Amino acid sequence: MTEPLSLETILNELSDEDETWVLQNQQSGRYLTIPDDRFPGRLPIRFFLSRQDAESVLQQVLKVKSFQHAHIAAVKVKTKQAIASIARDNTPGHADAFVVHSPNEVFEFLLKKGEV
Repeated sequence: MTEPLSLETILNELSDEDETWVLQNQQSGRYLTIPDDRFPGRLPIRFFLSRQDAESVLQQVLKVKSFQHAHIAAVKVKTKQAIASIARDNTPGHADAFVVHSPNEVFEFLLKKGEV
């Protein structure tokens, strides 16, 4: 299992202006969580460095039957504020972690799905 950085460390590295992309349900406003084998038992939100990376993963998500009619979109967010919000939300079943994906990680994810 990959050891996560502390929340304090991450927030100290980000400026209030840093932006990333997430996948968000446009009806509920909730960010989409996608399980990650590196973090067993966690519900991570995926942050992407580009809209293209987020939309590439979204296309894979929409192929899953239960998501085919979901109103999910790639949305730009202020990263620091989004992460702080995730950390404050203790609601069971909501996101309890996050992953920031580099373009290489997105490529590897899509490669595993046979899309590259």
